[in-house]
Amino acid sequence: MFSEVFLAMTSREMAEYQPKKAAYLSCHFSPYGSGLSNIPDSLPPKSLLLVDDSTPPDGHNPQGVTEQLKGLIEKFQITGILLDFQNSRNEACMAMAKALSDTLPCPVAVTEGYAEALGSPVFLSSPPENITLEKYIAPWKKQGVFLEIAPDGLQITVTEKGAYFSAISSTEQLPLYHRKFHCHYRVEVLQDRAIFTLGRHKEDLLTLAQDAKKLGVLGVIGLYQELMGI
Repeated sequence: MFSEVFLAMTSREMAEYQPKKAAYLSCHFSPYGSGLSNIPDSLPPKSLLLVDDSTPPDGHNPQGVTEQLKGLIEKFQITGILLDFQNSRNEACMAMAKALSDTLPCPVAVTEGYAEALGSPVFLSSPPENITLEKYIAPWKKQGVFLEIAPDGLQITVTEKGAYFSAISSTEQLPLYHRKFHCHYRVEVLQDRAIFTLGRHKEDLLTLAQDAKKLGVLGVIGLYQELMGI
């Protein structure tokens, strides 16, 4: 199937960059009635469409949204719908996700909190730097995986009392590289602790995407602002 990198972009970014394929951002449920808002005016063929729940779909008619998306799928030859639902197991979101997954003629992926109950493909967040890609996607591989990638960072502080993990902004160039985890890193050994700083450079995201393809991931998605030129 697809399994290449899709740049997540707004309409304005698509107009400036003119990609061959994209993952369209910012489509959401209308706060004023039933249906989707911020629908794209145009979309390159074989692109993905992301629908978020920044406005929860309470009171929205799943059948109406289904018909709306069917029209967009046919018009733009959309290859997959990603439901970027961040409201944890929201009842209205679950009902909407089930209706779309059961009815739409293309793959419909949902976030981890919904995928297990629905058996749908999963839209997985970016893999942590301390977990291998193969292990990270293993629980979802049979359902199908769309994988987000991002230049995240992770700091692990190890003391006599245990290990402490914290997410960091990965902007610096780290000196060492670990191929298995697709990340660069630095180790600082102090008197009372050791600090491991892990982060992904742009080239690490490229190898991560390549290995995702080998492992059967359906599509890899990253923000245009972060992955431009990958």
